[in-house]
Amino acid sequence: MQPMYTKEEWKKVAPLFASKRLAISTVEVAKAVLVDGQRITDVAEARGISKQTAHAAVKRVRKILEDHGAGELVPVLVWLPPDLAEQVREMAKPYPQPAPQKPK
Repeated sequence: MQPMYTKEEWKKVAPLFASKRLAISTVEVAKAVLVDGQRITDVAEARGISKQTAHAAVKRVRKILEDHGAGELVPVLVWLPPDLAEQVREMAKPYPQPAPQKPK
């Protein structure tokens, strides 16, 4: 199967999956198919799950990506004055945000 996303594109959309509370296994199955180009049947067999379960994982992830226009989103990091930063935060509310990181 031809990959639909590059590894770089996948990294950019990864925060979507955390915000949708997807199981790690669901994301891993979808990545194997959509990024690594593996066949659903091969992924299912390697993970000991049914083809239907693997297909459902890919379908769920694709729906999330399509609903959020994931291919069209670009992460932005910029330093702004407080008033402009607040405007940007308001503009960003409808879009997925990265999951908060635990301090080390």
